[in-house]
Amino acid sequence: MQGPMNRIASREHCFSPAVTSIICTAVLLLSACAAPLKPQPQPESFFLSADPVAAAWEPLYNNLPADGGTSWFDIQNVGPDALRWRLALIDTATTSIDAQYFIWDDDAVGSLLLGRVLQAADRGVRVRLLIDDSFLSGEDVVMLAADAHPNIEMRIFNPFQLRSSSMPVRFIENLNDFERTNHRMHNKLLISDGAAAIVGGRNIASEYFGFNRELNFRTFDVLTTGKVMPEISAAFDVYWNSGWAFPITSVEHKQANEEDLLQLRQDLRTNAAVLDTWLAASDTDPQNWPERWAELARTMLPGEARILQDNPHFEGGTPPVQAADHIREIFSKSSEEVMSVSAYLVPSEGLLQIARELSARGVQVRALTNSLASNNHISAHTAYRHRRRQMLEADIELYELRPDATERTHIEAPGFTASKIGLHAKILVLDKRLVFVGTINTDPRSMTLNTEVSLMVDSPELAAGILAAFADDFSPDNSWHVELNEAGDLIWHSRDGVLTRQPAGGFGRRVADFFYGLFPIDSQM
Repeated sequence: MQGPMNRIASREHCFSPAVTSIICTAVLLLSACAAPLKPQPQPESFFLSADPVAAAWEPLYNNLPADGGTSWFDIQNVGPDALRWRLALIDTATTSIDAQYFIWDDDAVGSLLLGRVLQAADRGVRVRLLIDDSFLSGEDVVMLAADAHPNIEMRIFNPFQLRSSSMPVRFIENLNDFERTNHRMHNKLLISDGAAAIVGGRNIASEYFGFNRELNFRTFDVLTTGKVMPEISAAFDVYWNSGWAFPITSVEHKQANEEDLLQLRQDLRTNAAVLDTWLAASDTDPQNWPERWAELARTMLPGEARILQDNPHFEGGTPPVQAADHIREIFSKSSEEVMSVSAYLVPSEGLLQIARELSARGVQVRALTNSLASNNHISAHTAYRHRRRQMLEADIELYELRPDATERTHIEAPGFTASKIGLHAKILVLDKRLVFVGTINTDPRSMTLNTEVSLMVDSPELAAGILAAFADDFSPDNSWHVELNEAGDLIWHSRDGVLTRQPAGGFGRRVADFFYGLFPIDSQM
């Protein structure tokens, strides 16, 4: 099992310029045998929808505040609740489950959800799982065993050809194909029967739902149903049928059998056992979902929505910028106020210029991101630090999350208080009306390298709900307000006074921040 801190360290190594410079020559020799991979057409399949009057979805459809013709949204602000509603989507499925994720870990939460997926497949539900290859090292066997189920098809997006069991080594030994492997699929979707879906920033791992004792993330999703659903389902199909989604058996060059599948079921049950107490106290019995769906439906918020996503075909020098470019254009037209929440904040000069123009027009721009003390990717913080003064000079009101934020009830499950929290949400709210919720950070990796997906929702009700949900995150109890003093020096205001150098969370983090600053890597962050 690969825990969160191991994944974090591994990702740092993947983009470490020091490691790359030291072993570059040896790597090129070792990887010379791996010819660059090209997209390969695979058997196509398309989303399946449940009968519109299927009994399983009647409690949801029949209790919405109004008839069809629009889309409906529930704010998934609380980590454990977000897990609960993923269980509801999986358990309610009668026809199909489509899941697309950057990370699906084999920890407690990942095992619980995959176990429920297997149970859905046992009921005859067709399951398509599409996972990026960044963090599958060591977990390939899990997904291969799941693929052995006759109703489950597992595909890997943009796979590495040379497949060491170590993720850093896997990146290194494929460096001759770096231009391809540097593009990752950061999309995150869970779709049930084409009837309801969850879109947002959470990967499938315990720390994204508040069930880790080392690090838990403050992140965010929305659950949606209604008019936008065919568009979301079709968005999944674009990636599934892109030629970059390779069957796991063709990537691993082997197949699992019934014995492997049986062992997987046992392992998943063992891994998920730590959640048994929470499950018993959280009303997750599948027999109760109809009543829970009816209750949820009555409180859902209306909005006109569309899905924005990048083109999966990044080959040929065409960067995956479609979603970010659309958001940038709309952002530039803001007229009143902007709230941005981005785990990694490294704006381009173009975005900084838009912020300057908005400020000149009297538009208030607030941004919440990680501090050095809370950031799980120090190299990303270094790139942010290089832009921080420019953001303040552009009149952006800048806030950095405290790793010891006081308000943690929406982040962590009872009994799972972590030693620190970090920010992982990706949200943009414009003029108290237009909302973007998805996977896009305001950084070069999201905006030019990785593929991303976001819901664009025109809804004053949803905007108000999100602004209220994040109001406390901007408070002195939960973040540092970064400003320039009269002398032009940076200062950090929070509950314990004013700091004159950035809060780091330890001397080692300051050293790492300085070290990353020696290399021209901002464009990779």
